[in-house]
Amino acid sequence: MRRLDLYLGGTVGMMIIMASIGLVGILSIFTFLEQVEDIRHNYTTPAVLFYVLQSVPRMFYETLPYAALIGCLAGLGTLANNSELVVMRAAGVSTWSISLSAMKPALALVMVGLFVGEYILPDVERAARSYREQAMSEDDAYLPSRGVWYREGGVYMRFELVQGGVIEGVTHYYYDSDLRLTRSLFARRAVFHDVSETNQYWMMEGVTLTEFDGIRAVNVSERTSLRWDTGLQPDLLNSEQLVQPDKMSVAELSDKIRYMQEQGLNSAQFELGYWRKVLQPFATLALVFVAISFIFGPLREATMGMRVVSGLVIGIVFKFVQDLLSPASIVFGFSPVIAIILPILICFIAGYFLLRRAS
Repeated sequence: MRRLDLYLGGTVGMMIIMASIGLVGILSIFTFLEQVEDIRHNYTTPAVLFYVLQSVPRMFYETLPYAALIGCLAGLGTLANNSELVVMRAAGVSTWSISLSAMKPALALVMVGLFVGEYILPDVERAARSYREQAMSEDDAYLPSRGVWYREGGVYMRFELVQGGVIEGVTHYYYDSDLRLTRSLFARRAVFHDVSETNQYWMMEGVTLTEFDGIRAVNVSERTSLRWDTGLQPDLLNSEQLVQPDKMSVAELSDKIRYMQEQGLNSAQFELGYWRKVLQPFATLALVFVAISFIFGPLREATMGMRVVSGLVIGIVFKFVQDLLSPASIVFGFSPVIAIILPILICFIAGYFLLRRAS
């Protein structure tokens, strides 16, 4: 049984790897062709190739569930075409045992995906985006056109550029309870000081303070430096810079959600990203489970091409349902976890009944 387990796992695992390489390769070509249209300034063809190379971890992570689905369909389909699955079942190996053996390489892939998504993807994706925007800009330094905006209580803040523990171009707008502008602050830059766990602050340099009376500025003063005490730390700022919520790590998303909830801000978008990342391993296993049930059910006698096409269709439908429910959760106000977990549960339930019927 151990040898059979290794044989099943090896066959399915090899097909999953091939499917992953194929999907990443196709996406790399499409990304390159898309980026070629944006070539200008320092963003040349070698720069495009470097950006595509930096995007490989993102492509791998995004296509991981679908590679597992297609690989499982192809691997078990090959065994089915050679009548090896029939021989295994005739020898007394149950359908559930075969399914468990086929799930093991998918579990290994899930572990790799968790590592990439948590420790590699956020930093690499952030570096890739920053490299692309800086290469496309006319100047050597890249400044986002809209900057980065935050709100903390009655203070609205804009940062032109965030680089580690340094913020360039800090602007604060202070509003009273009647939403009237009472004061503004501009600092050339702010540097984070981590003296101790209980003594963390930003030191702003080149500060200009403006006091308002209604809509008129009544007092303008300048200071060389000014201490700024806030719960906004570099990790929290850097986590969002040029990176979408589902590309951030679970730890970054958790901190971001906690901070936004403390400030009374809407964190639904980041909660969606959080649950999408947390539940992605289950999404991968759910799609693999469906693939196994299809091999013993509707696709038992299908050709390899038909199985691959079926895998693509299932994956597209799965992603479409998740992408449809995700914004719906924000619009209609139901929990983001429902939007992510519902398609996963549907796959598990459908796979269970199909597999039970074939047993």
